[in-house]
Amino acid sequence: MVVFLIAVVVIAVIVYLAILYFQRSYSEAISEEKNNVEKIANDSLEEKLAEISQLNLSGESLTEFETLDKGYHYLKNRELPELSELLNDLTDALHHYQYFRVSRELKSVQKKATGAQQHHNELKTKLAAIKESTKKHEDTLKQLQQKYQELRTTLLNKNFSFGPSIDKLEEKSADIEDDFSKYTEYFENGDFVSSEEPLNKLENDMTDLENAVEEIPPLFKNLNNVFPEQLSELKDGLKWMKDSHLAFNEDLNAKLEVIHKECLENEQNLAELDWLAAKELDEQIANEIDHIYEQIEIEYTAATKINAKLQEMGKFVEHARQQQNELNIELDRLGQNYTFNNDEEERAANLEKTLTDIKQRFEQLKQDKENEKDIHSSTSVAQLEKDQQSLVEIEEEQKQINESISGLWKEEKDAFDAIENFDTEIHRMKREIEKLNLPGLPEDYLSYFFKVSDEIENLDTAINKVKIDMSEITRSMINTQSDLDVLNNKTEEIKDSSMLAEQLLQYSNRYRNRYPEVEQAYQQALVQFKKEFNYVGSLDTISQAVDTVEPGSFKRISEQFESDKQALTL
Repeated sequence: MVVFLIAVVVIAVIVYLAILYFQRSYSEAISEEKNNVEKIANDSLEEKLAEISQLNLSGESLTEFETLDKGYHYLKNRELPELSELLNDLTDALHHYQYFRVSRELKSVQKKATGAQQHHNELKTKLAAIKESTKKHEDTLKQLQQKYQELRTTLLNKNFSFGPSIDKLEEKSADIEDDFSKYTEYFENGDFVSSEEPLNKLENDMTDLENAVEEIPPLFKNLNNVFPEQLSELKDGLKWMKDSHLAFNEDLNAKLEVIHKECLENEQNLAELDWLAAKELDEQIANEIDHIYEQIEIEYTAATKINAKLQEMGKFVEHARQQQNELNIELDRLGQNYTFNNDEEERAANLEKTLTDIKQRFEQLKQDKENEKDIHSSTSVAQLEKDQQSLVEIEEEQKQINESISGLWKEEKDAFDAIENFDTEIHRMKREIEKLNLPGLPEDYLSYFFKVSDEIENLDTAINKVKIDMSEITRSMINTQSDLDVLNNKTEEIKDSSMLAEQLLQYSNRYRNRYPEVEQAYQQALVQFKKEFNYVGSLDTISQAVDTVEPGSFKRISEQFESDKQALTL
């Protein structure tokens, strides 16, 4: 029983708390919506509607305003009272604990309240837009009227600055006045919606007129003042250049005719008020005139240099010509006795041809000047400068060829002396070998000796020819010198080994009777010496045998031999 009572109490408490929660929660939600409805009602648009109604709207603007006015009064007199009544009903239902009804209908009321708020905001925004549009149109009209008056003043006071464009500009001005009339009619009637199209046209026409008034005067000034003066000056300049026999690589008079036609074409562009095309053609004409001025300046500057260039070139050509003649004579003289190996004759022939071409161009230009023929000065000066550089290169090449051949006689003398030295050297080696009275010489030594001897004889024959090839002789001399050095080493080897072998053979006599191995080595070394002529082998055989019985003896004897040899040399 007690448990039952406790359960009943707990349930009662829970139900009570739930009632308190729903009561408070729904009460706050309903109060919030009531506040929102009150805020909308308090944010009255009546003043704005009254203010705009004084603007004397018409047409689409009036239709839009009436729609907004009806919408606002429907919101104020219908939507908001209905919301207030629904919220009051929900408050009564909440007091009677009709929570399910309150929960169900509160969401619908909140949605309607949100819609009412959005409707109010939309009405407020559109009314503000109408007012802003009205102010914008007023400001725009004032600005356009002021700008138009300024442009009209410019056209009246400076009509001489517009040349052939003035008629079209007046027509444009009349069109703008029509635009003003149409726009002002809509504006004064309060039909701001319908006035947008004539306003856009008026603004575009005003922009076109403003651009034309700004851009045309400098274009007309060029056509009327600048270009005619420049064309006249250029025409006189070209005549003077022609009378002075100065030519161009293009027909500049024909270009002047083209420019004159382009000026007439640009007058037509201005007459048609096509200032964009006129501006483009104006820039083209200016560039073409600048080009002619530039060509005249180039040719005139070149003409002032050409006489000095010709005088300088004449001396240069004459000097190079003289140098070439001397080189040709030297090549012819040396060519009778020497063979050239660096294409000197062909190189000289090429220089001769280049010099001939340069001189022909120089003489032709000089003759044209004397005969007062028309001369393209800049091209002529450029050619003279190019030929002058070629002459510098020619003289350098002449110098190189001359240096290449001028030393041939000295090379010949040096080679002749060197060949004589070769012959003296090989005869010295022969005498030194003969002094040794050797039983014979190794076959390889004799073969090498005769090979070197033949090389020296061939060199002697080559150096004594009527026409010699110093390059080939020099190459042969290098080889012969190398072979002679080898032969000298071979000769020294035979001399040293044979003399040492003889000394050791004599020295070995003290050991032959006591040491059979020394006797055997002695006999072998003797055969190598007297029959095989292998003096190095003979020395090796006997020196090893003696060193065996008397260690260090060969070193002692050979050192003494070298010492005696050095003493004789000194």
